[in-house]
Amino acid sequence: MNDFLNNMRTSGKKETSSSRKNMDGNYFPPGERRIPKSRRPSAFNRSNSIPTKEARETETGDLIPVIAENTTQLVKEIGRIAAVSEMIIESQMRQQNAIANFFESLKALMANRQCPDDMPMATASYASGTHYTKDDIISTINRMRDQGATFATIAEYLGDKGIPTFSGRGQWHAQTIHRLCKQI
Repeated sequence: MNDFLNNMRTSGKKETSSSRKNMDGNYFPPGERRIPKSRRPSAFNRSNSIPTKEARETETGDLIPVIAENTTQLVKEIGRIAAVSEMIIESQMRQQNAIANFFESLKALMANRQCPDDMPMATASYASGTHYTKDDIISTINRMRDQGATFATIAEYLGDKGIPTFSGRGQWHAQTIHRLCKQI
């Protein structure tokens, strides 16, 4: 793409040939070679770069306090991480215990739930003359509401007992029970 753009820019200009430097058979042009003093020491001549024993001991002595301080900080941070992890585990255990207690109390509540079973099963609708009156059904609904039953539970109970709706058609729904309770 760059070649294309360069050609576009220089399309109207007279092209000039690039001049080559004369290398005279050498790889490096004259004046660019490094002088021997600026070169790195070779692998065989490193006697200047090896520190003396005293210099190594001095450097090591300077590093020991820094290493000790960093190690102390590291131990403190690990202690903090351990404390936070322990708190997280304890809170998860409390959460699991609360959930278990909730389900145990729900299980006990369901075991002690008392529904009014004194009403016999109905087999016919109001139109065919069952003995349930509107007042009987409303008193049953009120009794169940006093015991803490929900509208859906009451509707399900009335449907299970075979008690027909007031019109004799359809099924009992939670919304119907709610409407009846608001009217009372």
